[in-house]
Formats: sequence, C-alpha cells, structure tokens
Amino acid sequence: MIDVRELRDDEVDLYVEVRTRVHPDNPMPRDVVVEDRKRPGHVDLVAERDGEAVGVASAATFMGAPDGDLAYVTIRVPREHRRQGVGTALHLRASEHAASLGTQRFYCVVRADDADSLGYFRNRGYEEAGRMQDVFLDLATADVEPLVPDGVEIRPLTPDLDRGAYEVALEADADIPTGEQHESGTFEQWSAHSLGPFLLRDLSFVALESGRVVGYALLHQHKDDTAEHAMTGVARAARGRGVALALKQAQIAAAKETDLAWLRTQNDLGNAPMRRINDELGYVHRFEWVHLTGPLLRR
Repeated sequence: MIDVRELRDDEVDLYVEVRTRVHPDNPMPRDVVVEDRKRPGHVDLVAERDGEAVGVASAATFMGAPDGDLAYVTIRVPREHRRQGVGTALHLRASEHAASLGTQRFYCVVRADDADSLGYFRNRGYEEAGRMQDVFLDLATADVEPLVPDGVEIRPLTPDLDRGAYEVALEADADIPTGEQHESGTFEQWSAHSLGPFLLRDLSFVALESGRVVGYALLHQHKDDTAEHAMTGVARAARGRGVALALKQAQIAAAKETDLAWLRTQNDLGNAPMRRINDELGYVHRFEWVHLTGPLLRR
C-alpha cells in the first residue's frame, strides 16, 4: 500500500535525496527546498511504502501567472519504483492541494530524456507548452569585454531601481515565447519571486537610458559554485540594440571575480535572440526540458 503525506520540516534531506536519485546530474539545492516551503500555498509530499520513501512531489501557485488558473506540480519517482502507482498517488494528493488553491490546471516541467515521465503526463491529457534549453557557461574559460550601447548605462541592481526593473518585467514577461501566457503579477508578487533570498544583487544589473530602466538581468545563487540567470528582460522600445548582450556581459565579467565556477540559464527554444546571445557568449547545452500543462487528477 502506498501512503502519501506532507513532508515534515525535519525531512528536507529526505526530499532532496529522492529527487537526486531521479536526476543525479541535476541535484536539487537544499536551500531552494527550504525557501520554497516558506511560500504561501506551497506543499511538499512524500510517498511511502512499507516505511520506505518511494517518491516525492510538490504543488504550489504557478509564479509564471500567480493570479491565473494554473498551479505548479513536480513529481519525482525513482525508476525502480515506477509503474507501481506511486506517481498517480502523488498526483492525486497534489491535485487536491491545487484545487484547494482555487486552480484548475497544472503546469509541470519534465526532462526531455525522461520518457517514462513524459509518457505518464501525456497519457493523462497533458500538452506541450514549450521547451527550454538548459545551458552552462564555464567561467574559467569565458572571455568577455563588455560593450555598452551608446546612451546606455549598466549599473548594479540596487533597491531603488527595483520598481524600474518591474516596469520592464511587465513587458518582458508578457513576451516570453511559450504556449502559456506569463504574467508578472503585482510588484509584491514579482519581488517575492524574482528578488527573493537567492538574488545576487552584486551580479544583477539594470540598463539605464536617460535615467530610466530599459533592461534588467537577475542572477540567483543555485549551488555553491553555480549561479543561475533568473531573467533577462528588455523594454520593447529598447530591443535590438544590444542591451541584453551588454547586461549578460556585465554579469559574466562580475561573476569571474567571485568564487563561482559556472553560470546556468534556461531559454525557450522559440527565443531565438537570447539563444543567439548565449551561443555567442559560449554557453554549452546540457539538458532540455519539456513544459506541459494539463488537468488536475480526479479520484
């Protein structure tokens, strides 16, 4: 019999261990789990059989559109425990939680090389909303000379510039090329998601033109030796002039002066301009992720 229950605060390491067994080359940072558990509406689940943890899941508000009808779900079941009802049991419990949040659908992300998980969701009516490349930059070999467009100033993101970055995000988030419309939410919602405890302000920058923010680039701490590009956004009127490239070059140059070894980012396959920038800067492809949306599972 499979028993699904909420994860206790003293079981974070158990959650991380199960997830790492599924994708050992892409371990979940413990600090991310701890911070996620503080968010309103977030729940972590563990599935047990005969006292052994055989799978974990999380369900929460989908921060890509915090006021929409989507909740986010992640289900991780090690291969030796698949096809035994573990994923379904977790999916059902996560769906009940999502329904309690007032949402009607799930958004999930699955590795493109995980045929079992892709088949599981597709068999339950989930459809592809987009694909993302996961790419990494080796800072030891990265060679950049920041080039700033005429009339533009690149400056570290200080708190007094947060509101200006948000104004750019309202345009940049809406233009993310994906099957589901992304929304920034309120300034408070955007700040909690984008400027939270993992933000590296010294490695996050804004582009200013005539004193107004026209672009921003955020770096979050991922692991001890790796930082993650959370978002690079440019105001519509300032696009096509090299602002995004200048922001990323500034981040790389600053990161090379730290103890970081890698920068990581994910880009939608449909975002050709940003993919070209990453290729030009030397980012190397490692994974691909399939983004799916579909119905809550009903008993």
